[in-house]
Amino acid sequence: MKIVHVVECFAGGVFSFLYNLANELDNEEYIVIYGTNRNNTPSSFRDKFPPNTKFIPWKNAGRSLNPLKDIKALWELYTILRKIDNIDIIHLHSSKAGFLGRIVSFLLGKSKKTIYTPHAISFLRLDVSSKKRKIFIWMEKFASFFGGKIVACSKSEKEAIEEQGIKNVTFINNGIKPLEIEKKVNTSDKIIIISVGRLSIQKNPKLFNDIALEFIDNPNIQFIWCGDGELKSELISPNIKCTGWIERRTLENYLANADIYLSTSLWEGLPLSVLEAMSIGLPVVLSDCVGNKDLIENKDFLYQDKKNAVKIINYYIKNKRLLAEQSLKSKEVFNKNFKLENMADLYYQLYRSLYV
Repeated sequence: MKIVHVVECFAGGVFSFLYNLANELDNEEYIVIYGTNRNNTPSSFRDKFPPNTKFIPWKNAGRSLNPLKDIKALWELYTILRKIDNIDIIHLHSSKAGFLGRIVSFLLGKSKKTIYTPHAISFLRLDVSSKKRKIFIWMEKFASFFGGKIVACSKSEKEAIEEQGIKNVTFINNGIKPLEIEKKVNTSDKIIIISVGRLSIQKNPKLFNDIALEFIDNPNIQFIWCGDGELKSELISPNIKCTGWIERRTLENYLANADIYLSTSLWEGLPLSVLEAMSIGLPVVLSDCVGNKDLIENKDFLYQDKKNAVKIINYYIKNKRLLAEQSLKSKEVFNKNFKLENMADLYYQLYRSLYV
């Protein structure tokens, strides 16, 4: 099959999703049309994809709403796709590509071959005004009239989309390869609580900091944030270590030496960083938001506010046996629902069902 991936944000979790899926289904022919206006796209991105992958820059694509630029991006995408012969599948990623791409695929008569994966759909964002979220909802509804199948990253994201009256939605859980490193056995009294990601409003570092402050008098509890970003200044509690962006091997060592993974996210699609932690057996304490809620079978470990999060962490600290039990549970849930080969197989089946 000739599969065309269209993505504006060629970085972060979406980038990881794309190259993992392509490498797992490496017998197919790929063309990646990617936005060039993000400064965090890996410089060696071509090396991460199968050799049979071609790349076409999408120069006018940008994240923010800009009618003039978006019209230029629409026309550029139309021009690019029109020149590609024998397309079997068009797979659109994230909201901007999903909106413009569905219009273009309709104009080209390829709606029945089009899939749209939102990767945390735009109207879940809490870093914009309610008025802007309403605009995002309208845009998603409008684009859905042009056809294409919406494939959410999690069951809760699917449900959030359907709540807006949008139809033809299914979901395929995100999946990753399990980390090859082993989780270290903790024989000391110290507890390390870790989080990974960009220090942005979505990840809610202020809440992470406020939770850490509740343990300031306990020298055996340390908090670590692996990542960097515009809200780094919100991590001011002295029991937090912020590593900044670090090499992959170093990051995995931090995870292997941690005891609990704490997510303070306000919204997600289905977070890959939490999946990595679960793959080596880290117990997880997660904010009760879209995406996170799909990762825990025992909802007692989802929290609604700071007080609830502190209560769960204290419960873990006082019950070391529970840490061991939940470590095994994390691995079990991961292996059952979130392995890369499972995700890739479901996408392959979907691709084949649209292949005519």
